[in-house]
Formats: sequence, C-alpha cells, structure tokens
Amino acid sequence: MDIIFAAGGTGGHIFPALAIANRLSKELPGVSIAFLGRAKSMEEQLIKRYGYDMQLIPAIKMKRSLLGVLGFGIGYPITILRALMVLGRLKPKLVFATGGYVAGTAGVAAALRGIPLFLQEQNSIPGLASKLLNRLAQNTFLGFPQAAEHLKNKSGLEFTGNPIRDEIGTLTRAEGCRELGISQSNTNVLIIGGSQGAQSINAAMESLLSIYFKGRTDLFLIWQSGSRDEERLASACRNAGVNALVHPFFQKMDAVYSAADIAVCRGGAITLAELSKSAVPMIIIPYRFATANHQEANALYYENLGAGMMIRDDEQLPLNLAEALTRILESKDLREKYSQASRQTFSSNANEMITNKIMELLRKR
Repeated sequence: MDIIFAAGGTGGHIFPALAIANRLSKELPGVSIAFLGRAKSMEEQLIKRYGYDMQLIPAIKMKRSLLGVLGFGIGYPITILRALMVLGRLKPKLVFATGGYVAGTAGVAAALRGIPLFLQEQNSIPGLASKLLNRLAQNTFLGFPQAAEHLKNKSGLEFTGNPIRDEIGTLTRAEGCRELGISQSNTNVLIIGGSQGAQSINAAMESLLSIYFKGRTDLFLIWQSGSRDEERLASACRNAGVNALVHPFFQKMDAVYSAADIAVCRGGAITLAELSKSAVPMIIIPYRFATANHQEANALYYENLGAGMMIRDDEQLPLNLAEALTRILESKDLREKYSQASRQTFSSNANEMITNKIMELLRKR
C-alpha cells in the first residue's frame, strides 16, 4: 500500500483528501490508495462513490463532561488499536490526514508505527487535533497563511492553499445551468450551509421568501438544505411562489457552483475555496459556535481580499441578509468586482504542490 488517507465527519475534511487522491491517481498510475473512516458515515458514502478502498475503524468524540472524558479515555485506546491493526496489515508508505475524528486516531497510529504523516489543515485557526498532529507530522500543508501562527512544529510547514477537486470551476455558467436543468435567464442565488446544511441560514432565508423573493421572477434559488429541512423548505418555496431547486445535498457541485451568480454560505474553508475557484461572489455567515471561531477568521480573510461580505449569525440575521442581498443583487458592477476578487483569492496550485511532495516521498520509500 502506498498511501492511506484519513478524513471524516464533513465534506470539509473529506473533499480535500479526495482532491489529492484523484490528482495522485492521475499523476502516478498504479498508485495504491485506501481511506480510513467510520461505518455508516458521510466519508463511507463519498469514498465508495469515487471507487477507493475504504477501511472502517471506530472514532470517538470527546464530550466536554466528566462522563464524556471517562468514555473517551476508555474508548480511545481501542480505536488506536484498530487503526494500528489496519496500518500493520496494509503497511502504507504514508498516512495523509485531513481532519475529522478518524484523522486524529490515524495520525497517532502512524506515529506509533513509524509511518510518515502528512497533515493538511484547511482553516485559518487549527483545531486541537491538528495542533497535536502537527507535532507528529513530517509536513503540514496550510489552507490559510495565518494558520502557521497557531502551530508549534514549524518544520515542514507550507502554505499551499486548500486542495480542491479538479472538476470544480471547469464548467461555464450555461453548462452548469443545463446540468441542473434550470434556466440561464435568471439570477441564481445559491444557499449552501456546508455538506449538512445550516439551520439558522435556512431559517433566515425561509423568513425572506414571502417578503423578499415573492414575485421576483428574475431570481432563482439553488438551495442545499440538508436532509432535515428539505421538505419544509421546498414546500415553503412552492407556497410563496418562489422558483427554487431544493436538495439535501447536491452531487454535481461543479454544476452548482458554475450556475451560481451569488452564494449565501457558511465560513467553512473548503466551501469558500470551491466558491473562490468558481469565481462566485459570497455573502458569508460564519457558524458562531465553530471551534475557536475559526469560520469568522476564514470569512474575514476573504472579505478583506474583496471576495464578498461577511455578516454575523445573530438575531438580526434576516434583516442583515436582506440588506446584503439587495446590495449585491441590485449592482452588477459589485457582483463583477466580488467575482474577480474571488477568483484571484484561489490558490490554484495547491493540488500540484501537495501531490509533488507525496510523490517525492513515495519514490524514496
């Protein structure tokens, strides 16, 4: 086995690993790749769809309570043991971790096995697991330059930007609309709260349907709702007479981004990078309970570079969102300005830089 990727939990951790795995498969035909992940999880669904081998291990989240800490203390050694068994059986030359609970387990197991570890940190403020794994990693690839300030092990740190799947940003707007089966004549507003939706954004947008969007035949909503809110939001759009395409999760994200004229989104690093690669203007609403408020830090980075605007997720969200939508939708010049800045913000060589480092190590081993 050449390389094992450890990624799980959300699309923000899984898609960077897939981007590198896909590029590596193109650059190094015959390379053997496997993924570590949990059973009945998002990573299992996505990885199998791309045709990669999936090795299942348990992963435990430490809850901030006495019972949670005790449960973690009992269960974590078992997960490490399972990961050690998988690594011992497959004997990979490299473990590549991109985040999620399974990444921490795999990273520790790799260190115990003496297997080189590469880490890819997506966010501007790394979480606890990344801070710990950085101490064990031979190389750490950063999605934001300021993340380096929060990591102790400076050896092997490299700002590459976030790796994004090659297919993102390759379609024209017309091609994206055709793929989705929607008209090219409307202004398309994408609402995307990450791979699992965002309830507060969904609620704010829902409150604006009959106030802001009703009767606006020039607007079309492309809404990634998450499975919990799909039926309610689709019904709300129909009842308000608002043209919309509502899905819990879009498989053809290349088409979705290409068709979008503006995006209302969370501040997840990969969502922002994918929108940036697709040159989509953004209204960014960071998740306020994100660890160390990293989504707001991500959002401010893009706002400061002129790729869009940030508004906070508070009790004024519906009003502030309506004002932001009005400002952008009523000004084609502003949309174009944000679009150009969005494209310029994207680090286009992240996949190449990271893949080259991996191939360099594999050739040595």
